[in-house]
Amino acid sequence: MFGWGEMGLVIILALLLLGPDNMVDAARKMGRLYAEYKKARRRLELEILYGFSPPDESILQKVNEVREKSITESVRKNIVEFEQPKDINNRESSSSESEVKQ
Repeated sequence: MFGWGEMGLVIILALLLLGPDNMVDAARKMGRLYAEYKKARRRLELEILYGFSPPDESILQKVNEVREKSITESVRKNIVEFEQPKDINNRESSSSESEVKQ
């Protein structure tokens, strides 16, 4: 691997060649490429070691859709329950208003 001297030299050269504006974009692209490389390497390792491939993106997307749907339904249910205010005696407010009017 590189030491601190080599890393400093690479950063200075990148700054001189790319400029400060393009250096940020280049670093971001390199980070994305490295992340893709790690992901592909891990998938290959799993396939070689265990003889199976991890779930495809379509399966993961379906799982996420089902998860989001269940979360949305749960939130809607809780909102409906929360929208019905109750007074101090745990009665609904509409019944307490009619009692006050009488």
